[in-house]
Amino acid sequence: MQEQKEIYNSSSDSLKEKTLQELNTLFWNSKNQDSIIKHELANFYIVKAKKNKDREKIADGYQMFLSIYEKQPEISLRYIDSIINVTKDLENNHYPSTGYMMKGNLLSGVERYDESLEAYLIAKKYAEINDNSWQLMGLKHNIALLKTILGKEEEALLVFKENYNHFKKQDEVEKPSQIYIATLYGLSKSYNRLKKYDSAYFYLQKGIKSSLSSNRKFYYSDLLFAFGINSYYRNEYNPAIDSLQKALNLFEDDINKSQVRISYLYLGKIYLKIKEEHRALSYLQKVDAVTNDSNYRLEIRDAFTLLIDHYKKSNDQNNQLKVMEKLVRYDSISAIKQSRLNNSIVKKYDTPQLIKDKDQLIREIVNNNKRSTYRLIVLSAFVMVGISFLFRYFYKKRKSAYKTLLNKELKRVEVLEKKNSKSVKTSLDLSVELKQEILKKLSDFESDLGYLKNDLTLAKVSKSLKTNSTYLSNVINMEKQKNFATYINDLRIAYCILKIEENKMFRQYSIKSMAKEVGFNNIQSFAKAFSKNKGCNPAEYVKRYRD
Repeated sequence: MQEQKEIYNSSSDSLKEKTLQELNTLFWNSKNQDSIIKHELANFYIVKAKKNKDREKIADGYQMFLSIYEKQPEISLRYIDSIINVTKDLENNHYPSTGYMMKGNLLSGVERYDESLEAYLIAKKYAEINDNSWQLMGLKHNIALLKTILGKEEEALLVFKENYNHFKKQDEVEKPSQIYIATLYGLSKSYNRLKKYDSAYFYLQKGIKSSLSSNRKFYYSDLLFAFGINSYYRNEYNPAIDSLQKALNLFEDDINKSQVRISYLYLGKIYLKIKEEHRALSYLQKVDAVTNDSNYRLEIRDAFTLLIDHYKKSNDQNNQLKVMEKLVRYDSISAIKQSRLNNSIVKKYDTPQLIKDKDQLIREIVNNNKRSTYRLIVLSAFVMVGISFLFRYFYKKRKSAYKTLLNKELKRVEVLEKKNSKSVKTSLDLSVELKQEILKKLSDFESDLGYLKNDLTLAKVSKSLKTNSTYLSNVINMEKQKNFATYINDLRIAYCILKIEENKMFRQYSIKSMAKEVGFNNIQSFAKAFSKNKGCNPAEYVKRYRD
């Protein structure tokens, strides 16, 4: 309050006299400032930074404006682009990587996941150039969060555990640092989704305690949100309601946040559990009201199935049909978005990282072999006088064997790299227009459910699409990240799962009939493909919905 009075009582001249550090402190430490005061402070800060030609400080000034417009993504995005533009040539600095990280976070928050991944990958490139280990840790964390959207919780959990173990090894953790609390939140969220609620509860308690002890209460609202969900699954409904309501207050019921929509869903579920159906319905209808094609996520799917059940029970066929039609459309759009994001992560992050790790391993093996050779030479010096001729004989023999083995290994690696290079080159030889034409034909093939036909082969499909089978195979391999057989089987299994979930009549089919309906010639190949895709056999999956 004292700081705010000081600003109100300050003339423009007095603000001009303040240093950048003083303006920065006034902006970030004063609480409950209105936007006019914040604008004035940020303006003075940027003017002074520009006068000093200090590009890092100019970017810091844009961050001030970013905080003012944090609830207006499009305006915020313009300020982030200004940060990137003004810092793009800085060297040995946390910018521009920080700018791209902020851009990725904002885009992820508004569920523009492909663009978010692109921003993170650019940030990663700059962080690697500047050898910024903290930024690299944060970027791994953020990409792991994108993987959770795809349901890859086990992969994400490994990243969160790795980061957490890194903190544990520190003599004195910079507590409570933002990334440390983010790691605790990530761990608790993943354990919740993996149904390991006791583990989630452990990290939630640590996270909330750490957040409350920090000046800016990093991730406090997110942790409350996760604690509410955890309490629901531990059948502690009153604490769950209390935590979710507090989280919603902190989120200010901002429907652009996915946590807000998910909170509405869980409040609906809780009130159903405690037999307050009227209140439950109001929250479920809130989810329906604020969901659209661009912000739908699988995490809120239950809200629509619960509404369908309610309208069916109430014999409200009109609303039942409306919600069913929405859900079918949302699921279709979501499947496309998830497939695109999954392909991007595999192609642009996972695969390059795997190659990088492989190269690093080869370098370590070579270095270890060199160190072993040096140690052998040093050791031999102590006994050279007595056994020099004998040593020379065995040393030459060992060196020859080592060279033979090394040459053999290098040739094997060279063959593999040539094979990969040939595969990539084959794909790159296709013109952009031809590749896009084949992808369009594949999209039509999927929309027309062409994959449901029996006895499909690469030759038959390429003929029906009026394209070359080699071209088609390469496009599927590179763009879908799978071979032709897996591509067809995955489409069939996805269609089968949709039918199981939405069509009661289909759930009554025998497994043999299901297999034939979705294009498989026999039960064995159907069951194998289903198990590979869902981790269980078709009968087990159907039983969940029958029960």
